[in-house]
Amino acid sequence: MTFPPPSGWTVPPPPGPPRPIRTRKVFIGIGLATLGQIAAIGIGVLAVYVGSQTDNNDNAVLGIYLEVLLQVVLFGACLALGIVWIVRRDRGIGLGLLIGWAVTVLVFPVAGIGVCIAIINNMGGLS
Repeated sequence: MTFPPPSGWTVPPPPGPPRPIRTRKVFIGIGLATLGQIAAIGIGVLAVYVGSQTDNNDNAVLGIYLEVLLQVVLFGACLALGIVWIVRRDRGIGLGLLIGWAVTVLVFPVAGIGVCIAIINNMGGLS
């Protein structure tokens, strides 16, 4: 019986020690996601306010659409960056980004869109 020729393949080394998840880093990630939500809501409310100062209220409604678009972009950014940070860098910040977005998306967009609708209604309403 003959053995196959050697291919030069070797067994890979075992994985290194597990990387710890630090609580402080998780809270930093949650803070970053919260700041992203505040920025997205602030830009949307500002766009609605500026749009409502014109005679055409359709400009203000575009601000609401902008706010929804910013929420979708923020979701994609938190998801992508969170996964990359978990896999390649600091797992705490990546986990914090995902947790922070999930928690803040329940409160901030509802409040922000509510403020936008109140601005539109106080400036003459939708016609």
